[in-house]
Amino acid sequence: MDSNTKDCRNYSAEEIIDYFMELYPSLKNPANRRRVYIGVTGNIVERIRRHNAKDNLLFSVQTAAQWVAAKVEELAHRLGFNIGDVQHGGNGTNSNSIYVYAYLIDKHTIE
Repeated sequence: MDSNTKDCRNYSAEEIIDYFMELYPSLKNPANRRRVYIGVTGNIVERIRRHNAKDNLLFSVQTAAQWVAAKVEELAHRLGFNIGDVQHGGNGTNSNSIYVYAYLIDKHTIE
């Protein structure tokens, strides 16, 4: 786990979303959510590098299991956050995808 990643293994998917919204109260406004990408991964450092989002990282958390991370992504999509290719509910996960991350989309990030 990256040193900046919060341990949320005892949090439900709903609690993780609530935590994120408390960190960034401006996201209570649905219009502000479109500029935030939320994803899941098994390797935070590599994924943020691939997104070119190091300077834009808002948060990263470790969940208890892949299904919790996937549920966070699903909830995020329902709330209007960008999760990538929504035709299949996100960008896909595997059994190692226990981390959730969010970054602010700008002209330098790669989704």
